Amino acid sequence: VNTLIHIYVYEVAAASSREAYTLLFPYMEVPWLILHGEGLGALTVLTSGFLHGGWWHLAGNMFFLWFFGRKVEDATGPVRFVLFYLFCLTTSSFLSVFSRSFLTVFPYDEMIPGLGASGAILGVMAAYLFLYGDQRILTLILPVPWPFWIPAWIYIARELLVNALLGELVQAGEIFVTVGVFAHLGGALGGLLFIYLFMHPEVFAGRR
Repeated sequence: VNTLIHIYVYEVAAASSREAYTLLFPYMEVPWLILHGEGLGALTVLTSGFLHGGWWHLAGNMFFLWFFGRKVEDATGPVRFVLFYLFCLTTSSFLSVFSRSFLTVFPYDEMIPGLGASGAILGVMAAYLFLYGDQRILTLILPVPWPFWIPAWIYIARELLVNALLGELVQAGEIFVTVGVFAHLGGALGGLLFIYLFMHPEVFAGRR
């Protein structure tokens, strides 16, 4: 769905990136519009999670969704996985809207649109951390120019810690980043909370 929407917007409906942005804006997550019930309001909490700013944005998100999502889907089944994904997307957007409306020190932060599936995907990664954290994954550890096999929990924990640190710096007014770190943290929190509700009973029994 993410890919089909992106292809439609960037290859069919829009002739340029500017035109694509204009088409996507009503469906993006803009905290001020959500809190004031304007435009699509709270519905953009969901619609924004299926939009991407470019091909590299889409490709990166879809790779991580494919890499971690397959195993999580094995533990939930396809229908439950879709519901789990949407729950993570919702908690991702809620924390993003809350932080950018009430915790930010940057002016007009609540008017900046947000989009992307990365919050929901961090939720999938957090579920993977709970279910398969002891498995090993092959990844690059920059600046070393060759890949290493490392436990999945190290890689995912690093991602969560980096986002938590960035969130602290943003909240303190030390830096301004265009990455939705609070959306990432909200999605991860949703993943850890909701995976219990959607995994198969036998998987849950095995994890206990």
